[in-house]
Amino acid sequence: MRSVQVLIALCLCGLVSAQAKPEISKPAAAKALAASVESDSSSRLPVKRVVLYKNGVGYFEHSAHVRGNQDLGIDFTTGQLNDVLKSLTVVDLGEGRISGVRYNSTAPLDERLKALRLPFGEQVTRSDFLSALRGARVEVRGKGETATGKLLSVEQEQKTKDSDVTYEATEFSVMTDAGEMKNFELSPAVSVRIAERDLNEEVGRYLNLVGSSRARDLRRMTISASGSGDRDIFVSYISEVPVWKSTYRIILPEKSGDKPLLQGWAIVDNTIGEDWKDVKLSLIAGAPQSFIQDISQPLYARRPVVPLPQSAMLTPQTHEATMNEEAEAQPPMAAGVVGGVPGGVASGQMGGPIVSPQHGAAYAKLMNAPKAGLTMYEQMGLSSNEESIGAGADSAIAHRRGEGNTVDGQ
Repeated sequence: MRSVQVLIALCLCGLVSAQAKPEISKPAAAKALAASVESDSSSRLPVKRVVLYKNGVGYFEHSAHVRGNQDLGIDFTTGQLNDVLKSLTVVDLGEGRISGVRYNSTAPLDERLKALRLPFGEQVTRSDFLSALRGARVEVRGKGETATGKLLSVEQEQKTKDSDVTYEATEFSVMTDAGEMKNFELSPAVSVRIAERDLNEEVGRYLNLVGSSRARDLRRMTISASGSGDRDIFVSYISEVPVWKSTYRIILPEKSGDKPLLQGWAIVDNTIGEDWKDVKLSLIAGAPQSFIQDISQPLYARRPVVPLPQSAMLTPQTHEATMNEEAEAQPPMAAGVVGGVPGGVASGQMGGPIVSPQHGAAYAKLMNAPKAGLTMYEQMGLSSNEESIGAGADSAIAHRRGEGNTVDGQ
């Protein structure tokens, strides 16, 4: 009986305390709740159709009714967003247009760490941390000894204990304000405090970046629709989903004349983070071709590094000849050439034999003489032993090797 009375007393106390609470204006609370629900529902893009395949991909359709300019959001994981960006289709079914699609992009951790002043990687040891702080002002407290100054050096040394056990110790030196260098061995009994505020903030930013890599993998895609009036927005894409599974069982009847019942169940996992309410679901036994591409992560191209020249030119670069000098040094036009073209033939084409001026008549005789059975010297009326045709030349005419003719004996 006593326990029942205690229970009744507790119930009465709870009732009194509940009645003693101040009343909240119900109309104001209802209005605020309705506004928040309306705002959340207006920015949502619910799923209307889902098609699941046996190879772990699914086809999704979303649709929503919008008015004027409005933003619609869908949440994905990084793996899902990679597939969505490859297959996304967004259509404004009214008189408006899709003005943009955006999502929160995150650079890889190693690229974000490059923005810090401290040369830290994702994995940092104590000696690496102290090496990155060289030149910074620190305060060191050890076994009965303290020092305040700038960190000078960090070294790794092999030491031996009394039991002949060798270990690696980290020793660092601090240059005090009085110009005295003090040496410490990094151990659990030694503490190092950074005495610079901006450097402390930089270490805090580094720890925040490392901690952000363990945050929830949530990527929000926002679709911006621009226009006037009421209209519908249609969105479709392909995303990674778990493979749907099927199970079967047979229920045998009690009477021998009745037919057995074959029952099948499809096991579907919804992992997209949104309830499938009033959704048209289709299960396909086929397996279309699919691949994975990390398209949602920023891509950085590696460019070659071109070093600066080590030697400097003390004098400007000069050339041996110019266009004008070559024009002035050009030899005069050869005489006895038909058409006045040096080295030409009767038709005026370049590439003919060049003949000295005093043998112009011989060249004309050569061109008009019959060619059969005669040598070049015989056609020109010259002896093959004559050596004085052209100053310093061994022969009157020589053919240029390869592409044209030139005077031999240069």
